Amino acid sequence: MQIIGIGTGGSQIAAELAKHEAYDVLLIDTSFPDNLNNINTVLIEKQETINDYEEKTKLDIENKVRYNNVHVFLFGGGKTTGITLRTLEKIKDKKIIIHYVRPEENFLSNKQKLRERMTSGILQELSRSGVFNKIYLYDTTEVLKGAEVSFLQKKDYVASTIAGMFHMINYIKNTKGLFSNIEEPSEVNRISSFGMVDPETGGEVLHFSLDNVREKCYYFVMSKRALETPGVVEKINNQIQKNSEQASFKIIDSEWHENHVYVEAFTNVVQTTQNKSEK
Repeated sequence: MQIIGIGTGGSQIAAELAKHEAYDVLLIDTSFPDNLNNINTVLIEKQETINDYEEKTKLDIENKVRYNNVHVFLFGGGKTTGITLRTLEKIKDKKIIIHYVRPEENFLSNKQKLRERMTSGILQELSRSGVFNKIYLYDTTEVLKGAEVSFLQKKDYVASTIAGMFHMINYIKNTKGLFSNIEEPSEVNRISSFGMVDPETGGEVLHFSLDNVREKCYYFVMSKRALETPGVVEKINNQIQKNSEQASFKIIDSEWHENHVYVEAFTNVVQTTQNKSEK
């Protein structure tokens, strides 16, 4: 699987995924830290505006992309996002999945807010129309919710959390399950997000609070003890089904002592800041 990180934030998430042999990682940015071990990088010239990045940055990464499935990670608000569309145009024959991270709005300038909304809207519309296969949305505020991390630790925490969630669900999808009725979501539902479910209460927390969720897939990672205890899996599943009519799930066993439940939610509705503010 091919992973591409665009800009500082996207590259940090991609670099986290480079720790796993399952991924071939490519980073694109104006500078890189010194501790990148054997990760492919593309250095681009720093520009003044997002339009300059779009017009002046000429990249052809076709010969660096080895796999058909390409997952692209980037944060909104930054100027380097201007290279995204032209760069991905060169590999339009690939199955491109966008992973878009919304920064904390309180830390964005007015110009950054405008860039974030523009980038988010364009990428969602292109995914919705089928130019990109799918888009996963993450909200930094939601990722940080409940975490006790300092200001200096935030970037590392967000990058490792998003990378960890992506890797875990990818692992589950590619692992033989004890049970599965998972089906591909409807072709129109191309806007998505990941999240966690409390196995005790069934409460869900998505990494991006999606409006108008149409479908959900649940992934149960269950301990041997839970699988051998009558009614445990059924109880969790009943809690989930109460909250979601269009739901499917997969169960795998684990050496972990605790049970973990992940969720993947899908919609066909473009998510906007206005939608969130009206809640």
